[in-house]
Amino acid sequence: MPDPKCKRVFAALSEFLDGELPARNCRELERHLSDCKPCIAYLETLKTTSKACRQYGEIDVPAPPADLISALRSRVLNLRAKSNRQGPLARRR
Repeated sequence: MPDPKCKRVFAALSEFLDGELPARNCRELERHLSDCKPCIAYLETLKTTSKACRQYGEIDVPAPPADLISALRSRVLNLRAKSNRQGPLARRR
Protein backbone atom coordinates (compact mmCIF):
# COMPACT_ATOMS: atom_id res chain seq x y z
CA MET A 1 0.00 0.00 0.00
CA PRO A 2 1.44 3.37 -0.96
CA ASP A 3 0.09 5.28 2.06
CA PRO A 4 0.48 3.94 5.62
CA LYS A 5 -2.99 5.30 6.32
CA CYS A 6 -4.47 2.79 3.84
CA LYS A 7 -4.29 -0.02 6.38
CA ARG A 8 -6.50 1.94 8.81
CA VAL A 9 -8.84 2.91 5.97
CA PHE A 10 -9.16 -0.72 4.83
CA ALA A 11 -10.07 -1.73 8.39
CA ALA A 12 -12.79 0.94 8.60
CA LEU A 13 -14.45 0.45 5.21
CA SER A 14 -16.97 -2.18 6.32
CA GLU A 15 -18.19 0.06 9.14
CA PHE A 16 -18.29 2.95 6.67
CA LEU A 17 -20.49 1.00 4.25
CA ASP A 18 -22.75 -0.22 7.06
CA GLY A 19 -23.24 3.34 8.34
CA GLU A 20 -21.62 2.44 11.67
CA LEU A 21 -18.58 4.71 11.44
CA PRO A 22 -18.72 7.96 13.46
CA ALA A 23 -19.19 11.12 11.35
CA ARG A 24 -15.70 12.44 12.14
CA ASN A 25 -14.12 9.21 10.92
CA CYS A 26 -16.34 9.24 7.82
CA ARG A 27 -15.08 12.68 6.83
CA GLU A 28 -11.47 11.59 7.32
CA LEU A 29 -12.06 8.42 5.33
CA GLU A 30 -13.82 10.31 2.52
CA ARG A 31 -10.88 12.75 2.29
CA HIS A 32 -8.50 9.81 1.96
CA LEU A 33 -10.73 8.14 -0.63
CA SER A 34 -10.84 11.30 -2.72
CA ASP A 35 -7.41 10.54 -4.17
CA CYS A 36 -6.28 7.04 -3.14
CA LYS A 37 -6.84 4.67 -6.06
CA PRO A 38 -5.99 1.45 -4.14
CA CYS A 39 -8.51 2.28 -1.40
CA ILE A 40 -11.15 3.30 -3.95
CA ALA A 41 -10.65 -0.05 -5.73
CA TYR A 42 -10.90 -1.94 -2.45
CA LEU A 43 -14.09 -0.04 -1.54
CA GLU A 44 -15.65 -0.99 -4.88
CA THR A 45 -14.68 -4.64 -4.36
CA LEU A 46 -16.19 -4.56 -0.88
CA LYS A 47 -19.42 -3.04 -2.23
CA THR A 48 -19.65 -5.77 -4.89
CA THR A 49 -19.02 -8.51 -2.33
CA SER A 50 -21.58 -7.06 0.06
CA LYS A 51 -24.19 -6.86 -2.71
CA ALA A 52 -23.55 -10.50 -3.70
CA CYS A 53 -23.93 -11.64 -0.10
CA ARG A 54 -27.26 -9.82 0.26
CA GLN A 55 -28.53 -11.42 -2.97
CA TYR A 56 -27.91 -14.93 -1.68
CA GLY A 57 -29.20 -14.29 1.82
CA GLU A 58 -28.92 -16.73 4.66
CA ILE A 59 -28.95 -20.47 4.16
CA ASP A 60 -29.73 -23.19 6.64
CA VAL A 61 -26.75 -25.39 7.35
CA PRO A 62 -27.56 -28.75 8.92
CA ALA A 63 -25.93 -29.61 12.22
CA PRO A 64 -23.06 -32.08 11.92
CA PRO A 65 -23.79 -35.65 12.98
CA ALA A 66 -23.29 -36.33 16.69
CA ASP A 67 -20.69 -39.02 15.99
CA LEU A 68 -18.60 -36.50 14.03
CA ILE A 69 -18.71 -34.01 16.89
CA SER A 70 -17.75 -36.77 19.32
CA ALA A 71 -14.86 -37.94 17.12
CA LEU A 72 -13.52 -34.40 16.71
CA ARG A 73 -13.77 -33.69 20.44
CA SER A 74 -11.95 -36.94 21.20
CA ARG A 75 -9.21 -36.14 18.68
CA VAL A 76 -8.67 -32.65 20.11
CA LEU A 77 -8.50 -33.98 23.66
CA ASN A 78 -6.01 -36.68 22.61
CA LEU A 79 -3.80 -34.15 20.84
CA ARG A 80 -3.96 -31.82 23.84
CA ALA A 81 -3.00 -34.65 26.21
CA LYS A 82 -0.13 -35.70 23.95
CA SER A 83 1.10 -32.11 23.76
CA ASN A 84 0.99 -31.77 27.56
CA ARG A 85 2.98 -35.01 28.00
CA GLN A 86 5.67 -33.88 25.57
CA GLY A 87 6.09 -30.47 27.15
CA PRO A 88 6.20 -27.01 25.61
CA LEU A 89 9.51 -27.46 23.78
CA ALA A 90 8.57 -30.69 22.01
CA ARG A 91 8.82 -30.58 18.24
CA ARG A 92 5.43 -30.47 16.55
CA ARG A 93 4.55 -32.15 13.27
